[in-house]
Amino acid sequence: MSAPADTLAAAIKTNDTAAVARALAANPELEATLDAPFPGGAFGQTPLLAAVAHENRDMVDVLLRAGANINQKSHWWAGGFHVLDDAWRTPWMASYLIGRGAVPEIHHLVRLEMVEEVRRMLAETPALVHARGGDGQLPLHFAQTVAMADLLIDRGADMNARDVDHESTAAQWMIRDRPEVARSLASRGCATDILMASALGRADVVARMLESDPKAIRTAVNPVYFPMQDPRAGGSIYIWTLGANKTAPIVAREFGHDEVFRLLMDAAPATLQLAVACQAGDEDLVKRLREAHPDAAATLTPDDRRTLAESAQRNDTKAVRLMLEAGWPADARGQHNATPLHWAAYNGNAEMTRLLLAHGAPAGARGDDYDGTPLDWAQHGARNGEHCRTGDYAGTLALLAAAKPT
Repeated sequence: MSAPADTLAAAIKTNDTAAVARALAANPELEATLDAPFPGGAFGQTPLLAAVAHENRDMVDVLLRAGANINQKSHWWAGGFHVLDDAWRTPWMASYLIGRGAVPEIHHLVRLEMVEEVRRMLAETPALVHARGGDGQLPLHFAQTVAMADLLIDRGADMNARDVDHESTAAQWMIRDRPEVARSLASRGCATDILMASALGRADVVARMLESDPKAIRTAVNPVYFPMQDPRAGGSIYIWTLGANKTAPIVAREFGHDEVFRLLMDAAPATLQLAVACQAGDEDLVKRLREAHPDAAATLTPDDRRTLAESAQRNDTKAVRLMLEAGWPADARGQHNATPLHWAAYNGNAEMTRLLLAHGAPAGARGDDYDGTPLDWAQHGARNGEHCRTGDYAGTLALLAAAKPT
């Protein structure tokens, strides 16, 4: 990458309009690159899409004057994003962009609840009900209300069609922020799994699923239960709408469906019940379960064991403490074959690191996908991790450095 391109990319990333204008004025050749992805841009983003994401109208103006195409989509393999895909959150920006020539597609009209425009567009071109937008989503994925979803289904939308990047249905996308629409789709017969039924509070559906397949109780948001067909796919949208590795009891509890939670817990084996109680941070329930099943920790399944690593990955110190106290082995492995200590180190969680070391976690453990020790993970996390600005990496590194590398 050339020095001028570096300068422009840096100005875009830091949302510095003046620096963008200076870079373009000093290097006119950069104008020919404005519709291409810029280095470091998310999902093949163009400079203009980045400016819209920043909600920076001044930068949008600078880029449009320099020749950026307002309708150029991102260069994303699963389906490019348009300027109006981000602008819908800020109506003033959407109005401004449309005024400057941005052409709304059916996905934008659906999301903005422009019912008559959607009717007109589908009357003119019925096949648009199957058109793919960003991430390869279909118009139904964008429906914000039951009425809009009904309109699309009546015009031929497939309730079970999946997007490209996450290979997930509209209802799976909607489950947290549009539950009333997801519930309507489920009532109309869309594909429903035990996680969706738990999130919607459908005790009757959950009961039927457990009766027909008792093993469904262990369904979790992971690649085992939601495998991707395309290796480029980003994983089930449930990772974002429900949470990675969540099980049905946890989902029911988080969504406030006590009846469904009790139903699921009654159907769960003792080890899963205990794992759920720890993950929920319910100390009273953990105590009751430990008293009722004093030997549960000795019969943990591989799925049960990995919940400790998953809790450490989520940076959930309380869940980790409760599991360790209940007898979980501190050397359990999770994603990337990493131990809980690897994840505590990566997150810069000194308190969790101390807990794990006190319970015998191996400070020198290797065998993860990167063949690194927890100390290596802490050093990487301090530079690149989600908690790089908030974690206690100094404390974590000191604890690991002082520990014997077992």
